[in-house]
Amino acid sequence: MALADHVLSVAPQSAEARKARADAWKTIEPDTTLPGSPSPDEDGAATPLDSMRGPPKRLLLWIDGVGGFLICLSNRITFGQATGDAPVDVPLYADVSRMHATLNRDAEGYLIEAARPVLVNGQPQTRSLLRPGDRVTLGQSCQFLFQQPVPVSTSAKLEIASGHRLPFAIDAVLLMADSLVLGPGQHVHVPLPDRKSDLIIFRHKDGLGLKCPGDFVIDGQRCKDRGILGIQATAKGPDFALAVEPAVRIY
Repeated sequence: MALADHVLSVAPQSAEARKARADAWKTIEPDTTLPGSPSPDEDGAATPLDSMRGPPKRLLLWIDGVGGFLICLSNRITFGQATGDAPVDVPLYADVSRMHATLNRDAEGYLIEAARPVLVNGQPQTRSLLRPGDRVTLGQSCQFLFQQPVPVSTSAKLEIASGHRLPFAIDAVLLMADSLVLGPGQHVHVPLPDRKSDLIIFRHKDGLGLKCPGDFVIDGQRCKDRGILGIQATAKGPDFALAVEPAVRIY
């Protein structure tokens, strides 16, 4: 995997480099279970997050010495102002509308659809397929960078670039498809510079699972190579410690 990452960093557009990274990925990628994504209400508005049945749409990931991340699990993500009467997936303390835009993931990629003014790389857009490195502006000044750092993964990362905050003390929003890669190198969703190998968080019927080479502990239970996090757990290994929990509305 490390060799494939190096080749891809030198020649990111090379088909051979991408194939090498994909082949390396297949040797470590776990089997995943993809739960169905919840549907919006009939009027198109987001379903209140705290009243939904079944697995939560969002989880918080805390990594010691690294930071916090909001994991969004749905294929349809909503953005808007952090107000109690219009719950959205990515609530923002910013001058944006209560329901400002949606981001939809499908086979083509990530399509942003604007309900209120949206710029992509400085150009007004009503519907736009995002590409890695695109800068999206909601309203007058709330900006985030869209990234897909793992070429063979459809999961994506949103980095808040304008200094605006969410109700949670997080560093980025992770749009999780099958899995998330945490580890050293450039081609990861969350950099862990002190790790020698990748950690992989994957979907499981009970929430999330963790794949980590060697021995580690989840909620006091010893695991080897892989274990189940569910929707709330703490995991520790020789050189990492992380926790996941449901993202409960606090606004």
